[in-house]
Amino acid sequence: MLSTKLFRKFSEGVLVLTSNHNYVCKAVINRPKTLNALTIPIIDYLQVCLKEWNEDKNIRVVLFSSEGGKAFCAGGNVRSLYLAREEGKLNILYDFFFKEYCLDYALSRMRPMQISIYDGIVMGGGAGISMHSLIKIATDNSIFAMPECSLGLYPDVSGGYFLPRLPGSVGLYLALTGARLTDQELVQAGVATHYVPKDKIDELKEALIKNVKPDLSIQEIESIVYPFTQEVVGPLPYAREIDKYFGGAKNVEEIYERLNDGNSWSADVLKRTEKHCPLSLKVSFEQYKRGKFMSLPEVFKMEYNLSLNFMLGTEFFEGFRALLLVRDRNPQWKYKTLAEVSDDLVKSYFELPKGNFVDLDVEYEMLKANR
Repeated sequence: MLSTKLFRKFSEGVLVLTSNHNYVCKAVINRPKTLNALTIPIIDYLQVCLKEWNEDKNIRVVLFSSEGGKAFCAGGNVRSLYLAREEGKLNILYDFFFKEYCLDYALSRMRPMQISIYDGIVMGGGAGISMHSLIKIATDNSIFAMPECSLGLYPDVSGGYFLPRLPGSVGLYLALTGARLTDQELVQAGVATHYVPKDKIDELKEALIKNVKPDLSIQEIESIVYPFTQEVVGPLPYAREIDKYFGGAKNVEEIYERLNDGNSWSADVLKRTEKHCPLSLKVSFEQYKRGKFMSLPEVFKMEYNLSLNFMLGTEFFEGFRALLLVRDRNPQWKYKTLAEVSDDLVKSYFELPKGNFVDLDVEYEMLKANR
């Protein structure tokens, strides 16, 4: 048997800790020092695991969680993307998004049922690997956000699919403002499906391990979870304000006009949003509009084009520099106002860039990976 010290050293080197318990497989993202941010090696490893889970008929549930207690997954490792660009290794940028979206889609279609426990921060790529779980559990430690517009990017990882399908205009509000949801707000907003207090999570895991059987239906598995849940009543406290200012708007400019009415809530939202990248805001608005009527594979195809264009541009790298590298919080956006971002420019971001790029077909890639 390994000593505690040796086991800790061994586990620290493993990107994702996986272990089978009866008919439940635990998948634990194990990079707590980087808030469990996704990297290409983690994505590659999860693809290998995914194939095994699909082939193993004894696995009925895959239980996603993370080490550290601070973050389920704080998104993609954007620092590695910034450094790759600085070193001229552009293929790393393209490969990251290609592999990430293929994984996200394959997880949405995997044979075992996915349950994700949002204990800590869930942002960007963390939403991508879990948002299509049939059960998504929020705790009193949960923090959810899609902050990409502040970084000169856009809410990807199928944000164009799940954000338009949240109640009312909540998804558009989250996409443009990067606002954080905490605690029971994740359930109120439709991001999580259940709320379980943090001190009940270990008991819930044990109950799943003890009671899940290969032939259980989704409803029967849900009945195992239910005794540990706490009822969440009503919509978000500010749902009416969100619908008032964001609902039915024709463009970002109209939202700004509505927010500029002297109300304290709207003034705070406007102040925060005006700091975001104007290009990102307009692209995200269009992504939200288009994604509302798209299938999940169509959304990933659209978002791959968007991500390639952002990687070929400058806004994301300037946002990273200002907010996460030197942290002067003063990004010098190429397009400084909404007026400088033309409709033609926005439209061009949805097109496949010229060069040796091909459309992303996540369904084809999933079939190829399973051969």
